This record gives sequence, structure tokens and C-alpha cells, in this order.
Amino acid sequence: MSTSDWIAYWNGRFVPDGEITIAPSDRGFILGDAAFEAARTYRHRPFHLDWHFDRLFTSLEYLRLDPGMSRARLEEVTADVLDRNRARLRANDDVSLVHRVTRGPNAPPYSGIMPGPPTVLITCRPIAFARFADLYDGGVELAVPSVKGPAAGGIDPRIKTQSRLLLALGAVEVGPAGRDVLPLFSDVAGHVTESASSNVFFVIDGVLVTAPDEAVLDGITRRVVLRLAQDLGIDAQRRPVHLTELERVTEAFITATSVAILPVRRLDGHTLRPIPGELTQRITRAFSHYAGVDIVEQAQAHLRDAPAVKK
Repeated sequence: MSTSDWIAYWNGRFVPDGEITIAPSDRGFILGDAAFEAARTYRHRPFHLDWHFDRLFTSLEYLRLDPGMSRARLEEVTADVLDRNRARLRANDDVSLVHRVTRGPNAPPYSGIMPGPPTVLITCRPIAFARFADLYDGGVELAVPSVKGPAAGGIDPRIKTQSRLLLALGAVEVGPAGRDVLPLFSDVAGHVTESASSNVFFVIDGVLVTAPDEAVLDGITRRVVLRLAQDLGIDAQRRPVHLTELERVTEAFITATSVAILPVRRLDGHTLRPIPGELTQRITRAFSHYAGVDIVEQAQAHLRDAPAVKK
């Protein structure tokens, strides 16, 4: 499905995607000096957009970046973008709503001249379910790359910025093994943090474990999963997980906005069975009920209608 004619908001105007341009001197482009947020819909309705805006404005405050509009106005514009694209959606489609706010153009970039005005972009694009639908049954592999997360005192990992270099380098290192092989990052002390644009959960000694809040991005899906685990009576802990503990993992899954929950079939060289595991299935069913959509069936319906995906 071509997105060139899908309507976006770009610096005060509603334009087709194909008309979006960016200044060569924009600090988001040359320095990664920008905040970034990605939400999605279920049944064409935004999912916890309030939480996404909380995170976006926390990131903007951290970056000391003024978007040039209030939160209320940004929420209004986002709703308008979605409304302008609704006619393109089929009943079983859903979309990603992506916000990018940069500090704007500044030439030369290190002159000390104040940049501006900010660049504000909101896109609405269909989720490509067919690209990952088979992974709900087949699972993904998580491989530990050589590149490590930042040392303490660096950029706060809870802040969602446009700089995705760590994720890109990890993907470049493990990516040649296949589209279903993702990096599993750790910090310099050997504690597991995240995967590529996703949080990670492990089952260790029957307990559901994920990294501490202060060590990772506060994923919206991660937050929902932790609440669902509590509702289901599942023992869930936020604690450091060292790489040496991975051999004790009996089940694992990743969470991200677009895919929601995907099982892990292979972790740091050892195979997990069955796929998906029993606890992953329970969480997935509960999440589907919470979202009002069977997330596996929705994705696999798109796969049945799409050409074969190359592995």
C-alpha cells in the first residue's frame, strides 16, 4: 500500500507524505537533535495516546525543546491527521501515528546561533502486518551484539530521541542472520536492557522479569503488560538481568507498539520451546482482550492476503 498520498501534518500544513521535505541544516537531520514518538490504533482508535503524549512532552522537556504549540493543540492536530486518513482504512487495518519534533534548521550547526523555528511532523501510515505476522507463531531470535548501551551519566535511556544509532549498529551487526534476528542490548556492566525498538521480558524460575524502569525506555506496551500480569496473578519483577542469567530463561517475548507482543524462539544461542510459551500466550490473550483486537489474527489475516515475505 503506497503511503505517498497519505496525509501528514508538516510545519503548519496538512500535506501528502510525498511532499514532505526537510532542510539540509535541520538539527534533527544533522545532529539527531529531536524528540520522537510512535503510537498506533486498534480498530482505528488511538491506543493510550495520552501516555504517548506524556512521554513525548517528557522528552521535549529533557531536550529543552519547545515544539511551538501546546499539548492540547498537538493532540488536536493528531486527531485531524487520523481523520483525514480514515477513508483509506479497511476494516482490519490499523495505523501508526508518528511524531517527530526537531529543534529546526541552524546554519552552521555549531555556530551558537539559536535554531528555529522547530520542525514538527506527524505522519499516519498503515501498519505492515504482513511483515511480522508469521513471527507470532515462529518467534524471533535475540542475539547479543558487541555494541553496548551508554554508560551511567549519559543520555537518560527513558527519553525517546531521534538518535537511534545504538539500535542501528546492533541491527547492522546481527541483521545479516535474517529479518527475524534482532539485537539484544546490554549495558557496560553486562545487564540486559532492550532489543531494537522494543522492551524484553524473560521467564526465569517461573517469574516474569524485565529490566528496571530507570534502565530502559518506558514502553507503552511494556506498561500494559505489567498491569495485565498483575491482574492475572503472574509474579512480575523489574530487576537487572545479567547476561549470565540468560541460560536460565525458559520463555521470553518482546513488546513494541506496532507488534504488541512477539515470542522469542532463540535467546543468545539457546533455543526456547514451545513457541509461543504458555505465559506468553496468556499475556497475548489478555492484551488482545484489553486492546479489543485479536492481535495475532489481525496480523495473520493480512499475511494471508499478501505476497510471500522473504526471510
